[in-house]
Amino acid sequence: MLVLTLGVVLTAWRVEEEKSRLKTVEEYWAETGLSSSSLMDLIDGQVCATSERYFLACVNAITNVAGRFDLGLNAEGKLVPLSQSLSKSKNSEKAQLEPWKKLFRGDLNKAQSISFESSWKELEANYFSPEQKAMMVGLGLNGFISVFRDPHTYFMPVSQFKEVVSKADNRSTSLGMSLALSGDEHVVRKVIEGSPAKRSGVLKGDVLISINGESVKDMTQARVYELLRGEIGDRTTIFIRRGDTEKKFRLLRREITVATVSTRIIDGIKPIAVIGVNKFAKGACLKVKESLGIAQRAGVRGLLLDLRDNPGGQMEEAACVTSLFVGAEKRIFEIRYLESGKKAEAYYGGEEKVTDLPLAVLVNASSASAAEIVAGSLRDFGRGVLVGERTFGKGSFQEGEYWSQNKNIALFETKGFYYLPSGRSPQMKGLEPDVAVNFDRIDVVRESDQFVNPLKAPERKVQNVAKMYEESKCLQIEDGVPVDDAQLSRAREILFCTNNVARAGL
Repeated sequence: MLVLTLGVVLTAWRVEEEKSRLKTVEEYWAETGLSSSSLMDLIDGQVCATSERYFLACVNAITNVAGRFDLGLNAEGKLVPLSQSLSKSKNSEKAQLEPWKKLFRGDLNKAQSISFESSWKELEANYFSPEQKAMMVGLGLNGFISVFRDPHTYFMPVSQFKEVVSKADNRSTSLGMSLALSGDEHVVRKVIEGSPAKRSGVLKGDVLISINGESVKDMTQARVYELLRGEIGDRTTIFIRRGDTEKKFRLLRREITVATVSTRIIDGIKPIAVIGVNKFAKGACLKVKESLGIAQRAGVRGLLLDLRDNPGGQMEEAACVTSLFVGAEKRIFEIRYLESGKKAEAYYGGEEKVTDLPLAVLVNASSASAAEIVAGSLRDFGRGVLVGERTFGKGSFQEGEYWSQNKNIALFETKGFYYLPSGRSPQMKGLEPDVAVNFDRIDVVRESDQFVNPLKAPERKVQNVAKMYEESKCLQIEDGVPVDDAQLSRAREILFCTNNVARAGL
């Protein structure tokens, strides 16, 4: 999955050719020369109320940008503080647009009187800087097509895709915290190793209270991430709540490397290797293969493949990684196109099997797309047990091409769905874990309930997948595993159930 979804930090990335500085997201968009005319053509007042879908797309275009400035729209279409807007929910596009759907159905004349062009002009004149303009237009365009087309068709600067998304290991000035919502609270879901947040002692489950003295209580996640951005050397002061105690942290922003693949060995009675894959970028398969070599030399007895918070990436890399565990001859997944008459395509990983060690795969609500391909295929082949939460449910794929209106921008359009060896697509449903271990401090918003117009994948015959383990015969292991990671701890136990062994699958 190339789209950035669910708790992904908006950040600045180093361009390999520019060692002296970091390029920001605004700069990538500014290089495109995108102007407001591209958005104004879509939110023309005469056409926004011609249909419910078009109306909601216009609303989403404006609110997608306004939320960055703690603003929303009231029922008259005027910009107001977010707390006074018609949509007060911060959880999802679907929840935010529900009041607007009721307005359109209940008072069409009022809906037709709203001038979205005026709201945009006010934002442009009073809120964002000239340097931000192209990015804000891009956010507006993506908000519009999320509703009018589908939630995974999107625009992105070509240079950003080439220099950031498709790269293996990214360098970042992020503070290293991934956030999720729990009611009205912003909860730390993940802390990146080596990041300023990790070094300062921020923990998973901490509740963010304020950033540089500004309360985050009524803010959208997008706005919170805006406040968490900055340059190398900046100090950001945050207050968090941990249990009944409030703590203050001053985080010194520094450049960190976010590796595509990480490896660590957990010693104990039965040592294991934990291989984490943050995204399926180019070269991810080779890095996983190298990690398996490290694990083999360390003499581990089992493997955990950690795909939590992995938003996806390149499907070819996902197929390749899977083949390391099941062999080159296995068909990892199939894609079927929306375009009638276009033949389905099967994908094989092409790599010989590297290991037969017991395997468990860690997944959560933010494991999506290519991560679901790997997790689902390993289970379908009887090769790995899934531990954690139901996954996000993105079973669609996108293909990019230069946008006809601006060759500096790529349009990634949804072209179809992918299907696992069992014949099942995770689209909208996600993958249910074999062993459920939930992180209950968040409001989970997945594909099925996040978007106004999610896509549903048609399914043909689906095969059942046999259970691979017997919980009553699992080895209870307490040594070596951090007590604050219940999912990892439970996965390690499952590795050594007496009948959790590699076996022939579908």
